[in-house]
Order: sequence, then structure tokens, then C-alpha cells
Amino acid sequence: MTKIIALDLSKRSTGWAVWDEGWDMPRYGSVQLGSEFTCDGRTYIKLHQVLSDLRATLTKFETIYFEEPINPNALSGHTNIDTLRVLAGLAAHTLSYASALGLRAQAVNITSWRRHFVGKMPRGTKSKEWKEYAIERCQQYGWKPRKDDEADALGILDYGCELQGVTPPWRIDETLRAPLGVRA
Repeated sequence: MTKIIALDLSKRSTGWAVWDEGWDMPRYGSVQLGSEFTCDGRTYIKLHQVLSDLRATLTKFETIYFEEPINPNALSGHTNIDTLRVLAGLAAHTLSYASALGLRAQAVNITSWRRHFVGKMPRGTKSKEWKEYAIERCQQYGWKPRKDDEADALGILDYGCELQGVTPPWRIDETLRAPLGVRA
């Protein structure tokens, strides 16, 4: 039985998506783990609480997929060393949580899951565009993410299913995807 949670980790807005093999569609949402005034330790405690609550209320997920932290060489925009430290801590805490419970956890590369979920884009495609396309792909599957963090978590979840060799219900009848950016 496949029971997966996918995370788009962030202090301000962590997107999550959960799927159990018996479900037609995933459950998803987002949560704030902290603010600029929250110490890093409290942020990690909040992540632990969120994971425990989701595991207790939705399904006892067995695998956690999460986007690997940003490579420091790829710093751009509003990303700074403090953000990198928190993201690395969130990833480490996710691995620790999984290990303590005997779960499988795997960091996934942003480029890999995006190409799988959205498709190949021209080099230099901005993050904002990728996020818009992730939302659009979600809408093609009938999901209505409220924010891009939820859409990213859904994309990571879909990629996690692929990594496990599982075809989830939303992909069973898929023969050709509509190109992104094309409106019906």
C-alpha cells in the first residue's frame, strides 16, 4: 500500500500533499511554520507537530518526499544565508522525523520534479513562471491549490508516485497532457 506525503518546505508557508492508494485524489494544504520573529528551533518543532497531526488525522504515510534545500551557489532574489540555514534545518528535521518513526524520506531535486510535473521549459525560466505552471497543471487534474506552495507539494507528490512506480488515479486515463500556457 502506497501512503505518501510531499512537502514544499518553507518557514513562511510549507505546502503539503498527502495521498493514500485508496484515494481518488490527494489531500493538500499549507501551513505557516514561523515568522521572522520565530526562532529556528520553534520552526522545527512546528514542522514536527504538523507532520504528526497529518499522520494522525489523514493517513499513516510511510514515505516523505520533500524538495531538497537550495544550493548556496544558486542564491538569487530574496534568498539569503538565514533562509538557507532554515531550509537546511527543515530538511534535516524531516529526515530525523522519518528516521525516528522508521519511515522512508527522500529529498527530490527541484529541476527533476518540475520537469516531470510541468514539462521541459526554456533555460532561464523564472521561478514565478514555474510556480504559475505548477498551479495550471494542478488545475488540469481538477485540484484547486490556494497558493503555489500547495501546487509545488502536489507536483512533488506526483513525482514521488513516479519514483515508486505507482500510477495514481489522476494519471490512469491520461494519454496526452494539454500543453501548459494554452487555455481552452
